[in-house]
Amino acid sequence: VAFLEAIGHFGYGIENLTWNQVKKCIEITKIKGLNEDDLFNEFTELKLTLQMIQKKEVPLLDQIQFFLSNEGQEEIPNSPTTSIHQSEADEEDEEEQTKMIRSDQLWSILLAVNATPTPNMKKLIYFLYSIPASNVYVESIFSDMKHLLSDSRNRISVDLVSAELQIRRNSLLSCTDMHQYLISHKELPM
Repeated sequence: VAFLEAIGHFGYGIENLTWNQVKKCIEITKIKGLNEDDLFNEFTELKLTLQMIQKKEVPLLDQIQFFLSNEGQEEIPNSPTTSIHQSEADEEDEEEQTKMIRSDQLWSILLAVNATPTPNMKKLIYFLYSIPASNVYVESIFSDMKHLLSDSRNRISVDLVSAELQIRRNSLLSCTDMHQYLISHKELPM
């Protein structure tokens, strides 16, 4: 519970995140190679970057969407084009303006547009966002394995189970369609 509590604060973005919460998180996660002094400087720098971004005429949500649609270009322009976005945002109804900003997207833009490098903060954020939120995916793999391994297939090799799972998980074709595909392409090695 303490672990989830410590990392949970990062899910709300940086605006209300405190240095004490960051310190508690690094104590619990024990990530190697983090320089706490540099991390503090990077943390305060990112908070200032957020304040600077929020002062622009364009709403933060629109800036994030623009940033993501341009695949992370380093600069978010404050040009006449963004003024058009501002006037369009003013005309939107209240339902559109209450859209939520995803914390991973906020961290993404902050880490990308910040003028100074933030290797310690990046390492911490990358670590935290690499932790799966649940084990549903893993459980579904075990369920598929249960269907692959039966009494009649008890001597199946690990390599064959692995190959079948990869096909089941990564293919959009049904078994019948895959069979037809393989038959129609004679050049494929069998």
